[in-house]
Amino acid sequence: MTTYTDNNKSVEITLKPGESIYAEPSAFCYSDGFIEAKTTTGGIMSAVKKLVTKEKLFQVLWVNNGSKRGRIAFASPYLSTIEEVEISPNYSLIAQRGAWLASDPTVRLDLTMNLGLSGFLGGEGIIFQKFTGTGRVFIAAGGDLKAINLERGESLNVDTGCIVGFAESVKYEIKLAGGIFTSIFGGEGLVLAKLRGPGIVILQTHPENVINKVVSSGSTQTSSSFSNIDLSDGLQAHELGTIARNFFGNRQ
Repeated sequence: MTTYTDNNKSVEITLKPGESIYAEPSAFCYSDGFIEAKTTTGGIMSAVKKLVTKEKLFQVLWVNNGSKRGRIAFASPYLSTIEEVEISPNYSLIAQRGAWLASDPTVRLDLTMNLGLSGFLGGEGIIFQKFTGTGRVFIAAGGDLKAINLERGESLNVDTGCIVGFAESVKYEIKLAGGIFTSIFGGEGLVLAKLRGPGIVILQTHPENVINKVVSSGSTQTSSSFSNIDLSDGLQAHELGTIARNFFGNRQ
């Protein structure tokens, strides 16, 4: 049995005697006293992949060692909404890095790489999480979650930061947000993702990078470094000034 708080910010899962569930090391909230934790890397190859891709090395396996049903609760380390997705042999899920919160032991968590142009420009990065097997996966994302089922041939344009995950059957590519002028100055970023069905797409309303940017914008510190330029929301006036200062300053 699975229950959620009113706003799906945490999830409480009931484990039968002997049952277990994997979770992120930082996801645990509370559990009955007879539910115990074991830390694992998921195997040598899994550990190597995580080290190469800078994913967290360890997972925690929570096991009900009692003689009755027990409860255990998880939440994301940042304010987010949790969505339960059912994985089956006919349905696997591709998700953004950091989306995984917990999953049944019968679900395999792996990493897959998107080395195409969409991986470098799409905003989601080149590393995705991939879930296969059978069972439940609990994913977490910022703000509210929206699941859209695309029919075969149906497509959807999406801000790349709003993508949480999509069925492996969904085709993912990138496109310019508009003309060159609109892409640079329109506030929607240089590119959008185009997702083509069939399959489900899971979106978030408040990407973590946008939240971090809003929080950091309150800082009184300024910098002329190119590292402070974020094109995910278009080129802003202060960022244009940063480019000018770096360009003309370096030519003196």
